[in-house]
Amino acid sequence: MENKKTWDGLSRAVDALGFSGEEFVSDMKELYSLYTPNVVDWLAGIYDSASGGFYYSNSARDNAQFLPDIESTNQATNYLLSSGLVKNCDELPEFMKAKIIAFCKSLQSPEDGYIYHPQWGKDITDHRRGRDLMWAESMRKKFRFDFDYPTALERLGKVAEKREVQTEMPSHLTSPERLIKYLDSYDWQDDAYFSGNAIAAQGIQIKAAGLSETVAAYLESVQDKKRGMWGKKEGYASINAYLKVSALYDKLGIAIPNTDRAIGSIIDCITSEEVCQSVCWQYNAWFSIYNIYNSMRKLGELDGIEKIRKTLLKRSKATLRATRDKVATFKKSDGSFSYKPHRTSPTAQGAPVALPDTNEGDMNATVICTGGILENVYRAFGLSEYEVPLFGKEEFERFISIIKSNEERKEKSE
Repeated sequence: MENKKTWDGLSRAVDALGFSGEEFVSDMKELYSLYTPNVVDWLAGIYDSASGGFYYSNSARDNAQFLPDIESTNQATNYLLSSGLVKNCDELPEFMKAKIIAFCKSLQSPEDGYIYHPQWGKDITDHRRGRDLMWAESMRKKFRFDFDYPTALERLGKVAEKREVQTEMPSHLTSPERLIKYLDSYDWQDDAYFSGNAIAAQGIQIKAAGLSETVAAYLESVQDKKRGMWGKKEGYASINAYLKVSALYDKLGIAIPNTDRAIGSIIDCITSEEVCQSVCWQYNAWFSIYNIYNSMRKLGELDGIEKIRKTLLKRSKATLRATRDKVATFKKSDGSFSYKPHRTSPTAQGAPVALPDTNEGDMNATVICTGGILENVYRAFGLSEYEVPLFGKEEFERFISIIKSNEERKEKSE
């Protein structure tokens, strides 16, 4: 069988759509030139063989107040998959899989089923708690294990079915009225990004609690229907908010309202001269298109998806070159990427993850700039089955070799 996931396969696929495959591949190769194999060394270097988790960055690894976290661990394993280092997590060595699973299970609280970290404790934001619960569920699926106690999602499901009362659950997820009051506490006009992020992080909990329709109705009531956006801001600020809210709709399995009015603003933003102050900005724009496609599929609007794809293909040179230039701003010499142009983000969802003002790559940004950007670019063009992997067997063997060497070195020093 012919391998679709090669440059020739991608070129022929674009030709078949009526566009120049040769030109498209040339522009994609320019984007791929950002991604260098030394990032594999960096990734292996922030794995903690003692706990089985991954650190957020080099400064987190090198300073005792920081520890590995489940978000970074989930992102690291996602990177292994998206970069082509492995096809599935079963390809990892048994010793590594066992430690990663043990790390994830060690973080679960038997009291409420949520995930907590010893370096942060339980006094964390709702969106930090919600995200870590999502990552735990993602890890459970990838590594096929069960937690030792019922998860918070399972407990929320029992609340929704009214089989039992779980007083330790967040109060705003126990009734529609309480949830609406909670939503009203956020600023959906001047800070729609923060608001959307906080609620999207709790999406799987909201769904488990049977409150999806309540949230969807509320969000539609605060949407700017003429623009199809949330909040008053323009440019990337508007797109960033849109990404969070549209992702929430996707989690809830509900169609996004007024997508036809939002798509033009998103494509224009990708090629705009506005400087990205965070790696998320360009990524969010491409991801928003994927969320719109998912919404259109729910409504059976397949012709609308094809129209957007053709519009993007006509503008592929501009969108791909703009993406390369904007992502390059965050590249580091070790192959990793930083969250801000010249420094990492010292916090993630309100929790400390790295030394402030450090010009270094971090896990979140590296995953976003590589696999995250590429995956959503291919999705937007409708070419996911032709995605050319970044790395292969040689880089994977190097990755495992470094981890084994680091582990042996640590054992000898103890």
